[in-house]
Amino acid sequence: DGFTKPLIADKATGTILDGHHRFAVAKRLELARIPAVCIDYLNDDTVELELWPASSLESISKQDVVDMALSSDLYPPKTTRHRISDHLPPIHVSLRRLSLLTPSQPDGNES
Repeated sequence: DGFTKPLIADKATGTILDGHHRFAVAKRLELARIPAVCIDYLNDDTVELELWPASSLESISKQDVVDMALSSDLYPPKTTRHRISDHLPPIHVSLRRLSLLTPSQPDGNES
C-alpha cells in the first residue's frame, strides 16, 4: 500500500490543486509526509483551469481558486478541474516510508 500519484500544490501558497482526497486520507493515517509536486500555479500557462459541466459557476480564475483556499473555505466537490501539460511520472511510495519522520530512520525508531 502506498501513494502512486502525488498531490499537486501551488508552491507560493501551498494550495492543493489536485489530491484533496489523498490529503484527507494521509491526515487520517497521520502520515509524517505526503508526496507532492509544487508548481507556479498563477504564472504557469501550461496549467489549465476548467469548470466541471455540473458546476453552478459561470466562470472562475486561478486567483479565485487560491483566494478560496486561503479563506479556509472550499468549493463544492467537482467544481474545478486542473489540466497539467507536463506528464507526471508514476510513483510508488510506501505508507511505511511516509509514516517515518525522517528518511534516516528506516525502522521508525528515534536515534
